[in-house]
Amino acid sequence: MRKTTTTYHTCIHRLRSKTAITNEVLIVTSYDYFLQKFDLALLLKNYQEVILIPQSTDDDFLLNQEVSPLLDKFEKIHLVTNPQYDSRYHVIYDLVVRKNKSIRINTVYDFCENILKKVYIPHDIREINPNINSLLNFGRRVRYPKKIIDVSISATLFLFSLPLWILSYLRIKMESPGPVFYFQERVGMDNKNFGCIKFRSMRLDAEINGASFSRKKDERIFSYGSFMRASRIDELPQIINIFRRDISLIGPRPERPVFTETFDETIPYYNIRHNVKPGITGYAQVMYPYGAGVRDARHKLMYDLYYIKNWSIQLELKIIMLTIWVILGRKGL
Repeated sequence: MRKTTTTYHTCIHRLRSKTAITNEVLIVTSYDYFLQKFDLALLLKNYQEVILIPQSTDDDFLLNQEVSPLLDKFEKIHLVTNPQYDSRYHVIYDLVVRKNKSIRINTVYDFCENILKKVYIPHDIREINPNINSLLNFGRRVRYPKKIIDVSISATLFLFSLPLWILSYLRIKMESPGPVFYFQERVGMDNKNFGCIKFRSMRLDAEINGASFSRKKDERIFSYGSFMRASRIDELPQIINIFRRDISLIGPRPERPVFTETFDETIPYYNIRHNVKPGITGYAQVMYPYGAGVRDARHKLMYDLYYIKNWSIQLELKIIMLTIWVILGRKGL
């Protein structure tokens, strides 16, 4: 495993890799919020150092006095920038040329999609990502193989999981008298609502004060309900939703109408995820840790849009395998 150290050079955030093979530095001028720990760990496998340049009220000092000396020890510079909101890449480019160094420049849009395998979602709702086609959806080339995967795997999963259905029925009745199944309104394809079926894992009065995101160590969850959530057993009844053609096995996670209304207004391109069927599991669920709220919804959308835009059988199977790994490792909900 590669070891990294983090140091702070005035305002500049620098991450160094002790084992990277290439003598190349990655400079990101508009990293705002899209780089996560997982992303940085991936980048440090390929770059000797990652330099994150924040916004500044004195760019002349920051670039010429702080960034310029850092370029001397590297022969190759990879610059990632947001051309719509940050013009400092012109200054950095001139500095590199004067030092006779090699430089390649990527927009943050291309960098996210090609390197980090997610689609950049602008922080400002007025900003446009030129790589996003507002008409993203699944054509026949995708729908037919997905349907075959949905039906074959779901039928097999139902047969093998039948003992868990029986066990869950009995345990829920013992620990929390009331309905075994929980029907919750979710937003599906084309913004049409449907009843998402789950094994009930919370007390009957869980939302007496209104809808809210579930959270880790949620006091509203009874004992076996906690086990079902950790092992994803509570998701099994959604197989019925697949047979009803409400959802797919793989796709964006369906959210509740009360939340999607907020996300549609605050997160650019959020409504694109409704161009396809939601899924029991998905690329965002296996790539992004558990979270709730607008910030996490924005990050998850980056992965959902990448999945929609770059769908392949290989990606579909990869998500299935990662889901199994997540379940076995009990790494979230």
